[in-house]
Amino acid sequence: MKKLIFLLIMIITLTNVSFASFPVTIEYVISIDTIKPDTNKIVIKETTDEFHSRLEKEGFDIDNCMCEDCRRFKNSDIKESERRRKEIKIFGTLVVVVLILLLVSILVTAITESFSPFYR
Repeated sequence: MKKLIFLLIMIITLTNVSFASFPVTIEYVISIDTIKPDTNKIVIKETTDEFHSRLEKEGFDIDNCMCEDCRRFKNSDIKESERRRKEIKIFGTLVVVVLILLLVSILVTAITESFSPFYR
């Protein structure tokens, strides 16, 4: 018990008395990032083909491009693709439920057939 109290007093003393061997000053540095305006004011217009070739060079899959021209060309809309995803989820859930019901019915018939000799 004496050793524990001594250890506790030593720890408290060391944390209160010990200082760094170098001066520690706390200075708050406030930096404000400013955006430098574009000075050359040159806007380069690119065609859809140039845009797609640039995307391909950067590693994007052009088949999944959702720019306005591609949506118009594919005759689709984002809302339509979301609707299709929901339909696929619903269909997948329905298939899983049907498979589970089919499995349960097979198990029930197998169990009743296995116990049927006892009930005859």
